[in-house]
Amino acid sequence: MAFFIIIPAVIFFVLWMLESKKNQGIKDAEEYIANKKAEGDALLAKKSAEGKAILEQKIAEGETLLEQKRKEASDYYQQQTERAAQKVKEAQRQVRELTKEKNTLIQEIDTLYSNQLCSMTDIEAYSNMRSDEIKNQLSLLKLQQTDAIKSGSAVSVSYNEKLKRVIETEKKQILRCFNAESTSIIENITVKNVDASRNKLQRSFEAINKMFSSSDVQITREFLSMKFEELSLVYAYMVKVEEEKEQRRAIREQMMEEEKVRREIERAKQKIDKEITQFNNEIKKLMAYMHKSRDDIERQLYIDKIHELEDKLAALTADKENVLQREQNTRAGFVYIISNIGSFGECIYKIGMTRRLEPMDRIHELSSASVPFPFDVHAMIFSEDAPALETLLHRHFQESQVNKVNPRKEFFHIDLDEIKHFIQENYSETVRFEDIPDAFEYRETLKLVEAAKAAE
Repeated sequence: MAFFIIIPAVIFFVLWMLESKKNQGIKDAEEYIANKKAEGDALLAKKSAEGKAILEQKIAEGETLLEQKRKEASDYYQQQTERAAQKVKEAQRQVRELTKEKNTLIQEIDTLYSNQLCSMTDIEAYSNMRSDEIKNQLSLLKLQQTDAIKSGSAVSVSYNEKLKRVIETEKKQILRCFNAESTSIIENITVKNVDASRNKLQRSFEAINKMFSSSDVQITREFLSMKFEELSLVYAYMVKVEEEKEQRRAIREQMMEEEKVRREIERAKQKIDKEITQFNNEIKKLMAYMHKSRDDIERQLYIDKIHELEDKLAALTADKENVLQREQNTRAGFVYIISNIGSFGECIYKIGMTRRLEPMDRIHELSSASVPFPFDVHAMIFSEDAPALETLLHRHFQESQVNKVNPRKEFFHIDLDEIKHFIQENYSETVRFEDIPDAFEYRETLKLVEAAKAAE
């Protein structure tokens, strides 16, 4: 019985002990957990403080690094900005240089184009045409200009946004301005201002186009070339008219010279015929006197006188034969080389030709009132073909002509020794030269001037 009481009690006690240990274990566990939690909280607080400090440190380091990077970025941006500004300045300088070079090239192109136009319309192109042919060519050119204006090729228009009526008005205005100025320039052209007139026409073209540049209406270069050609045609016509006048004047002078030669030959023939007739009559008279004479001495005197007259008659016959040959040979004559240092200076020689029987008559004519001092003769060369010899001399010394436009003036700037050397090589006969001109009136004039200065 007691066994049964003790056993439950033991079991109860064991259970109580187990429960107590359980509770104590739970309590210990709770205390342990609480301690660990406290330790964890303390450690967490410590780690949190350390983390916060580290975070704050890292933030500070980040801000420092960020500021450094910002500064580096700012410095880099500043450097790049300065480099870019430098590059911009360099690019602007290059642009200015290129623009300047472009403008220079444009000016050179315009100059070359203008020179090309001037050379294309040079007067030499019309040198083989007569004045009436040049006038016809000028009429045709004016018709071409009219056609260019009607067809619109005389004016170029850059843009088409404007109203057609406005464009047409501006085209008429620019053409009116350019035509008026070019007409004024061309109508006032002379030998003295032909080159200046070409430059004026070019400047007018540039100025009017610049004036109308904002309107996008421009005179074309093709129309300008027509104006250059018109200017050259007008100038060529003027020069050709003067040349033809000079040619007619030269023909008249040649006809007058030939008439003088003809009259001179006719007078010489008449004079010789008269003298021949006179000598023949005297010979007949002397022959009659000789037959009537009975004295040998007197007869010998008549014979001697007859022989003398016969010699003169033979000389007259030879002179007459020479005159007749000169009359038949129209190319025979004298080539003269003369100078006039008082009028033209040293080393200026006139090389001309005359068919006169007495060539000095021609020299005296040239020494008329048209020059202040008479000419001096350096050489007088007779030739059976005087025009050919004169032409040979003129062609050889062509580069030395004083008047490059009118070679008929026959004056040459050259040394006399060159003329002598050329004649000796190309002319078979011996020619006598006077190296030093007499120039009497000129030298006496210098003496009088020097004496007057000395008296003062």
